[in-house]
Amino acid sequence: MVEPKWRYILEWMRMPFEGHLHGVRRTIYSGRTRFQQVDIVETYSFGKCLFLDGILQSSEYDERVYHECLVHPAMMTHPGPRRVLIIGGGEGATAREVLRYPTVERVVMVDIDGELVELCRRYMPEWSEGAFEDPRLELVIEDGRKYVESTGELFDVVILDLTDPVPGTPSVFLYTKEFYELVRRRLSPGGVMVTQATSLRYSLDSFARIRNAVAAAFGLARPYMAPMVSFMSWWGFVMGSLGRDPLSVPPEEIGSRLASLRGRLAFYDEEVHRYLFRLPSFVREQADRVREVPTDANPTYFPAYS
Repeated sequence: MVEPKWRYILEWMRMPFEGHLHGVRRTIYSGRTRFQQVDIVETYSFGKCLFLDGILQSSEYDERVYHECLVHPAMMTHPGPRRVLIIGGGEGATAREVLRYPTVERVVMVDIDGELVELCRRYMPEWSEGAFEDPRLELVIEDGRKYVESTGELFDVVILDLTDPVPGTPSVFLYTKEFYELVRRRLSPGGVMVTQATSLRYSLDSFARIRNAVAAAFGLARPYMAPMVSFMSWWGFVMGSLGRDPLSVPPEEIGSRLASLRGRLAFYDEEVHRYLFRLPSFVREQADRVREVPTDANPTYFPAYS
């Protein structure tokens, strides 16, 4: 048997004892920024992909599942979002989804890695679909926590599209009770915050701890999940609200507001909204056994194990 002469990327699945071998059709870009190794490649299974430090962050195959599920449940929970803050989201796809809303007047996108943003703009323009050229968007290259600490602006929705809280990275302190309290103070009355909350397969404990931290800061915290085939996992999200409960938003309202959006969504609709929040019983039971609340002094890491 002759081995195929393909290039591969071996992605360790956020743990040392499981990996995924991605066959690479072509390399579009490979290099380092100040903060991380960046590889933009076309794979055989998932199309164009962004890898950061060897971990798949976004794929052509299902990036719309991730970004639609991160953005739209929170935007629909707020009855009329006008000002939105995005922390992270370097590909521009989170901004793309936010800017679909005709009510949105201003979006501030804060990312620590300006080099990564420029690489995504150049090599992955189909992710942002012109979002960076929209006059409603202001791009700020800065540490997300420092921005939240220093700004005096209030926002209706805050979206945290962050890398995982890997030890030794700045993201670790964007998943703590203290940080969520800072975010809460930057929300207008009735404001909503949502964060990506890691994998339910590789680290359900980490997901549960993030939920606990949001609940400690907001009171009302709703965890939910979406299927991410390219991540080999159900993926977690947590929403904190100062106003409506996302479970109380009428399907008729979601359907009506979706009809007003620019462009067409690929995954999220009024039926999916309700489905996302229906966690299986084994997930609820295991998550509810986790009592730790991540703090600046004792943050959570990913993966995390009891």
